[in-house]
Amino acid sequence: MKNIFVILCVVIGSSSLYAQQRLNPEEVVMQVLESLAENDVDINAESSLFDDLIDLYGSPITLNDATYDQLEKLIFLSDLQVKSLYEYIQDYGPLSSKYQLQGISSLSLMDIKRLLLFAKIEPSGDIANEKKYLNGYGIVRDQFNWETAKGYQNDTASARYLGNKHHLYSKFQLRYGKNLRCGFVLDKDAGEQNWPVDFTSAYVSYESKKFIKYVVLGDYHANFGQGLAMWTGSSMGKTTDPLSIRKRGRGLRQYSSANESLYLRGGGITIGKGSWKSSVFGSYRERDASLSYYDDSLKIMATSFPETGYHRTSAELQKKNVVDQYVLGINLDYSFRKLDLSLGAVYQEYDVDSIQLDEIYKVNLNMKPKSLNYWGSYLWGHDKFVGFGDVAFDSKGGYALMNGLQFKPVSYVSLAILYRYFSVDYYAPWQNSFTENSNAAGESGYYIGLTVFPVENTVVKAYVDLFKTNWLKYQVDQPANGYDILFQIEREFNSHFNVYLLYKEKEKSVNFNKDEVLGYPTAIQNLKKIRAHADMKIDEKWSLQSRVERSYYQIENEYSDGMLAFVGCKYKSLNNKLGFWFRYVRFNTDDYDSRIYTYENDLLYNFSIPSFQEDGGRVYAMLKYQLFQNLKCWIKGGRTFYYNKEAIGSGLQEIEGNTRTTIKIQLQYKF
Repeated sequence: MKNIFVILCVVIGSSSLYAQQRLNPEEVVMQVLESLAENDVDINAESSLFDDLIDLYGSPITLNDATYDQLEKLIFLSDLQVKSLYEYIQDYGPLSSKYQLQGISSLSLMDIKRLLLFAKIEPSGDIANEKKYLNGYGIVRDQFNWETAKGYQNDTASARYLGNKHHLYSKFQLRYGKNLRCGFVLDKDAGEQNWPVDFTSAYVSYESKKFIKYVVLGDYHANFGQGLAMWTGSSMGKTTDPLSIRKRGRGLRQYSSANESLYLRGGGITIGKGSWKSSVFGSYRERDASLSYYDDSLKIMATSFPETGYHRTSAELQKKNVVDQYVLGINLDYSFRKLDLSLGAVYQEYDVDSIQLDEIYKVNLNMKPKSLNYWGSYLWGHDKFVGFGDVAFDSKGGYALMNGLQFKPVSYVSLAILYRYFSVDYYAPWQNSFTENSNAAGESGYYIGLTVFPVENTVVKAYVDLFKTNWLKYQVDQPANGYDILFQIEREFNSHFNVYLLYKEKEKSVNFNKDEVLGYPTAIQNLKKIRAHADMKIDEKWSLQSRVERSYYQIENEYSDGMLAFVGCKYKSLNNKLGFWFRYVRFNTDDYDSRIYTYENDLLYNFSIPSFQEDGGRVYAMLKYQLFQNLKCWIKGGRTFYYNKEAIGSGLQEIEGNTRTTIKIQLQYKF
């Protein structure tokens, strides 16, 4: 253990740093992902957010012709920054030099460097931009554990997985000009049969600035307002960027991920003229479900809707695609000066007679086979203010509302405020908004976040979220209150040495019946995390990372804590053909409650934020090499080991021994 801290001190104390920092798109994506590590979200389910950035790197936005929606693809820019950039071009005319961007007070030099990776400055309506071109890429990937789990062993006495241990994935995307694109995804999880491929997804889409704004056939997203009623993508929630509280609903968009639940299948169209825009969409697909039948009748009851996408055993296969799901929706948008308004409705139907409410916290929900939701939202911007909000209703009288405001009271301070409220009987099957709980019924809360630049090259970020529930929640059998706070200070000492310190604390109620008393006792749990992290450039090829993090967990008079530390390095050749990553991690936590998350480098379009608990370590190395002009290869190997285990996992996932080794191989061909 002492060796980790010795290495950390040596790394942080290093003063032989002399290179200029060079950004690339992968680093920008990684910086965004790192801020999500605490939320335990499936980032791979919403990889389209980062697909946009990577696509824009190959085909940058022309700033002088960019629409507001196109600028919102730049997820590393805040709403205030997007608004300021758009209005600057509208008010002062087309940009002729990148140095004009320094006249936008909300953009720092680092923001401008990031922006110019994904955008370019050319004369408005440049004929060169109108030329048709054909490009695309194809990806194939294989990943597997070297050790064989029980579910893959032939001598397993009971059930076993139907397929092998390889997780196979392929993705193809083709783009013609700036308007037409198509693509497909094939995905087989570990344990699933090779053929037929368990999950297939495909789409064709057309986008323009004319009357027909957007058309999509196949699999797609439908994201409107703030997600109170209709949002098929995943929700990133609270991050270390305190200003990122508004969901950027881009309406209809193609779906190109491997999540087997969060998408629609069918078609949609967006048309518009002048200040008006309208979207209509429809979907039919088969959903996984557990079914049962009423006694002495043929009526069908859905007892659950699994969303894991796993079909590895006969029992899981029996639940695959057994319920038909129909979705119809419409959304109307109107823009007037600096105010955008929208109204929408969505109808959903499952082909079952009823849905079982088998948990107490679901009793108040109007979970029916047929549901109807309405919403209205607004977005308003003026000077240094951005206001937004959403209100939604279900057909049974439940309702939800959300209002937020972002503003800059002075040049070096930015603030974000948000209020949310959900009635206890509100139900929307596609609700996915800024909330503490995935089932938001009965929740209300106040959020305030700020970003301050107290001195040059130093930024302070903080937020406080106070929330309460007026009804029961999963594993919380009483109404309860809670809070979530974060404080981070980051210092860039020069262009190649950066350090930040982070403190995070969350307190809320959970079920806790230690003495097995009657009733539904709960207790207050508190989790604190403290982190110190350093990034540094040694020269134009080598860079280093190091971190120490502690966690402290308490529930009544029971305590546990954890520690994680890592050191890592990255090598990138000057011609960018060769890249190499290495990291050594040491962790020691008392239990699962004091676990620690950390982002780790992974293959392109694949994201990894593992959690670590108990006593052990992890080491991984990844190599990226450009074999030919259009062909790249990634190879990653990682091993996690434990000092206090003789087996890892449980059930069919159990591995004998104290190590788990993962191998990943990927090829990408671009044309």
